[in-house]
Amino acid sequence: MKKIISLLAIVLISINVAQAQRVYAIHSVRVEGNLQNFEKAQMIQSKVAQAAVNSGDMSGWIFLQAVQMDGVDDENGFNYVFAQSADNIDELLDPKFAWWNNNAKVLSKSEQDDLALLNTSFKWTKDERNVFFTEDFLPGAGEYVQFNYGRPANVTGFIAENKALWKPFFKDNMAKFNMGGWGIARRLTSGTSLGNTSIMTWDVFKSLNDLMKYRIGFALPKELLDKSKMAQYDPNGFTHQQTLKVLAYTTDAK
Repeated sequence: MKKIISLLAIVLISINVAQAQRVYAIHSVRVEGNLQNFEKAQMIQSKVAQAAVNSGDMSGWIFLQAVQMDGVDDENGFNYVFAQSADNIDELLDPKFAWWNNNAKVLSKSEQDDLALLNTSFKWTKDERNVFFTEDFLPGAGEYVQFNYGRPANVTGFIAENKALWKPFFKDNMAKFNMGGWGIARRLTSGTSLGNTSIMTWDVFKSLNDLMKYRIGFALPKELLDKSKMAQYDPNGFTHQQTLKVLAYTTDAK
């Protein structure tokens, strides 16, 4: 039920959000078995995803792999993530948003046979969906993305400060950090693995090195710290963080 396009080194990763205030579904999955075949299967099905974008059934789709440091697998965690976006809730809830049902219409008989064979070599052991509403973002290009989940004590204040302070800061310092994008979204549904988190931000980077240096930390300007009320809005900080590598994505409708 998943898909991929072509493996590109650099991707546009604002979850293919061409405009603000778009909704998107994040589908986290755990796959066991032949993972290379799983990725090949998604590559075939990406053609169906692209066809759905071209026809206006969805705004975009992206396929990501969880980064495993030193090759150590978290056997209890998700190892892949799919995200697809819609212009609004009506589009997201429309049956046409389930574009994988169009395999037979888009794929050749040979491609369908190859897909069926690949699907026998792996299995999905768990999956979870969450829906988010984009509050703001900075588009850009990058290979790695960090999802930051949290439950601020003051969601309205948290979102407002991100828009007023942090968005301009990241915009001015993207070249310095080698960032490729940033965004903030509000969670609309509640999958169990994220607990009671209510927001998510994302940070896009052009390399894993840049992302990890960012996580180590950097000196913030005093004028920004003086204005920030983040200690009040979100005293406990992020509760979950996930590092992902972009494997494939759809392009804008032609």
